[in-house]
Order: sequence, then C-alpha cells, then structure tokens
Amino acid sequence: MQQASVEKFSDLIGSVYDCVIAPEGWTEVLDQICAQFGFATGALSVASLTNMKAVVNAVSGSDLAQMAQNGVGYGPDIIELWGGAERIRQYPLGEPVVQSQAVRPDVISSNRYYREWAMPRGLFDAVAVGLVRDRTMVGNAIFSQHESAGRIDDAQVDGLRLLAPHIRRAVTISNLFDMKAVEANTFAATVEALTVGVVLADEDSKIVHTNAAAAAMLAAGDPIVARHGRIAVQSAASTATLQSAVAQAAKDEATLGQKGIGIPIPRQSGEPLVIHVLPLRRSHTRSGLIQSAAAAVTSASGPPRLLHDALNQLYDLTPAEIRIFELICEGHTRDAISALLRVSVSTVKSHLIHVFEKTGCRRQVDLVRLAKSLTFPV
Repeated sequence: MQQASVEKFSDLIGSVYDCVIAPEGWTEVLDQICAQFGFATGALSVASLTNMKAVVNAVSGSDLAQMAQNGVGYGPDIIELWGGAERIRQYPLGEPVVQSQAVRPDVISSNRYYREWAMPRGLFDAVAVGLVRDRTMVGNAIFSQHESAGRIDDAQVDGLRLLAPHIRRAVTISNLFDMKAVEANTFAATVEALTVGVVLADEDSKIVHTNAAAAAMLAAGDPIVARHGRIAVQSAASTATLQSAVAQAAKDEATLGQKGIGIPIPRQSGEPLVIHVLPLRRSHTRSGLIQSAAAAVTSASGPPRLLHDALNQLYDLTPAEIRIFELICEGHTRDAISALLRVSVSTVKSHLIHVFEKTGCRRQVDLVRLAKSLTFPV
C-alpha cells in the first residue's frame, strides 16, 4: 500500500473511532468506505437485543427508510441469499464473506430479493462482515457491488478485513457508552456520568484519569487495579494483553487490529467481565479529553463472546481459526467442518495446525480443556 493510501486508510479508521463519540458520523464513514473500495452501496446495522433498539443504523448509496422497507418485505429472502440462518451463524465474526463465493449461483439467481430489487439496480454481488452476534447484540456491515465494477476482488476483501476489527470495537464501545448524539465538546463531562467504568491511560498504561465508576473499581481492587500507577488486572496474561493494546493504540491505532476488543478479565466474585481499549490520540475529537491520554479503557459485564474474544486476545487466533476451534470443541469432525463451512478439508487441517501452534495444545481434547478453562477465570 502506497504512503498516500496508508494515510487515507488511517484517516478512515480515525473516522470510525470518532463515531463512538458522534454516532451520526457513521453515514459519512460508509460513504468513505464505498468511495475508497469502489462499492455501490453500504449498510451498517447493529441492534441491541436487550431493549430491541438500534445501536447503529446507517447506509450509503440508499436510505434508511428503504433499508427498513426491504427488511420487512424481503426479510426471509435476504437471509436465504446469504445461505440461511444456520449458515449465517457459522460465518466467523470480522471475516468478510463474499456472497457469490458463499452461495450457489442458482440460489442467488432464483432469490426474490435479488430478482426484484438488487438485479434491477445492477447490484450483482455483495460482501458482508459480521460485527457482533451474541445474547445482547447482533450486527453486520454489508457492501454491494455494481455490475459495472466487475466482481468483488481480493483488494476489497483485504481492505474490509483490516477495517472490521476497528468497526467492531467502535460499535461495541458505542453501545456501552450509549451516547446517541452527544455533542463532542460535552464528551468529557459525559464520561464522568457513565455507569460503566472508564480509565484514561497514557502510552505506558499509566492512569491519568478515572471516572467515578472506575475509581470505585480501583478502590476495591476488582477487577482493575493500579500497579505502580499503571492499569492492571489480577491475571498476568490479561494485564500483558491490556497494556500491549494500550501501547499499540498510542503508537498506531490503524494497526491495533483485533487487540483490545473484549479482553477477558477474571473477577473475585467469578462474574465474567471484559475490557475494551479505545484509541484517543489521532483524532482531535477524541484527544480533547486529557492531553496525555492515549487510550480509554472501558469495562463491560459479559462475556457476550468470551471464548471468541479470549482466543483472539490471548492467543492471536484469526476469525477463521477461532471458528475451527469452536466447531472442534462442539464435537464436529474435520470432514463435518469442511462441509459446514464449505471449505476444503486441507483448509480445515491448515487452520487447525495454526490453532495447535498458537495455543500450545497437542490434541483436540486439549483444545476442549482450554475452552473450558477460558469460561472463567482466565
């Protein structure tokens, strides 16, 4: 990627994180993604299952009313167009899925939504990225390709793969903050009033500010603690992961990737908790809190996707490797996983080898034990 492209991509990621503070910016972000990667339309939909409200709803190249109308009129058809509900649940979070590669051509061409709405507009292919899928939220981003642009290519998929963890982090923290359309200049005051704990830390993880909820946690020494002025937790592995994510957020938020999303934290009570890291430095909007703050560390009860996030945070497993791990632990054979995910057995074996190497496990039964150990404590 050329330097100009790197800078443009970094600015795009900065805009994604600004949406935590100003959610109305998601439409502009989708416009930028479509322009940068050549997509005709984009849609970002994230809904809370606890209060049945939309956390994020934004579109580019269409409008929200049309998206809502399509959801009502073509709901089952849209689900079928991505392989059905069960298949959708198998797609790895954060991994772009190209429709024409995931679903048979005859299924697509005979689909009512495709024939009546997409095809007449020249939208002949699409790529989706699952952002969150748990008991509290469900959300995804979908981008459509116009026939004049040709097939969705590797560069588009790779770009979305790089963007996905940043969008995941932003929508997750946005839901925790529940800021809606809070003005950016009132963000500092809003942080103080949040019931979720927020710690502002510098590039060395030194605590520079806490809101009242985080101060109570520090006073109790559960789940976060201060060690020599640096934010930490009881688990050495989780502390190392947390401090590494803060340092990376300060150095270059564009390369932060999956790190800092849902770091699993053990509690004295045994109640599960996760921590998220939000970069602050690059954007003027976010850096307006405290000048020396490099990242905001925020906690949430959970874990919505504890095993998924723990495997990524502690062992750096990719979304595809995590899905293989999960299916192995559910008792599926390699052949069954191959059929379920519609990939070759050799691909399954390759991912499994990486899982063994990264986790230090030698047998499948060891993976099952590891999965149980990550239920808490870590």
